[in-house]
Amino acid sequence: MLENHSRGCHRHVSVTRQTDRDPYRGRDPRTIPAYPLADAARYLHIPERTIQNWAYGYPYATKTAGRRRTAPLIEAEAGASYDFSFFNLIELHVLAGLRREHHLQMPTIRRAIDYLRREIGSPRPLIDEQMETDGVDIFVTKLGALINASRSGQLALKRVLQEHLKRIDRDAHGIAERLFPFTRPRVASREAAQLTSQPRVVAIDPAVAFGRPVIAGSRVPTAEVFERFIAGESPEMLAADFGRRVEEVYEAIRCEKYAVAA
Repeated sequence: MLENHSRGCHRHVSVTRQTDRDPYRGRDPRTIPAYPLADAARYLHIPERTIQNWAYGYPYATKTAGRRRTAPLIEAEAGASYDFSFFNLIELHVLAGLRREHHLQMPTIRRAIDYLRREIGSPRPLIDEQMETDGVDIFVTKLGALINASRSGQLALKRVLQEHLKRIDRDAHGIAERLFPFTRPRVASREAAQLTSQPRVVAIDPAVAFGRPVIAGSRVPTAEVFERFIAGESPEMLAADFGRRVEEVYEAIRCEKYAVAA
């Protein structure tokens, strides 16, 4: 019995050490559900109801007095306790850009997503393809040609590069691996300029701090910075304690204040 117990303990220690080295057990952390709806709404500054509509569809009345439900715009990788993966956050981030900054209509966005899934075989069109828009249609570059995805694939000229896509870092294969969310509230009258000038100080990386927002280049969670700030510690004290620049601490505080206000 003692020998069997020892072997069992050895197996338990081996599994524990393996889990410590790889807490995701070989899975891509970008695909693991890690964000509840409320956190996704806070980090991306998108209303919860809007995210629910995009991720799960919403009911609508038909001309024959019936009821139907729209198809989801993304495939949420929901888990037991969480609603969305990091890839889902990226998709929601891009959707917000198409809707808020470029004011594209939902039928246009839906046609583009359906076309890319059907004709180009893109499983995640919102993050797999480098999309651009002129405010009316959506374009993607494929094999050196610019395709109008929202008008069934006709070729078109590139006009406007989306600021939202500039805030996504990609790996060597072109897959999203890091997001720099907007950290400052926007004023409609000068929205475009504000998007361009917003710093990339706060990062969401599923390989760092389990995907919670941190000061870029560190493992310092913005939530911890903000909690200590409202508890009475000055930005200068926090910067010295965390070994970061004061400007970064201010941006972390600004990020959390923006999330709370939203």
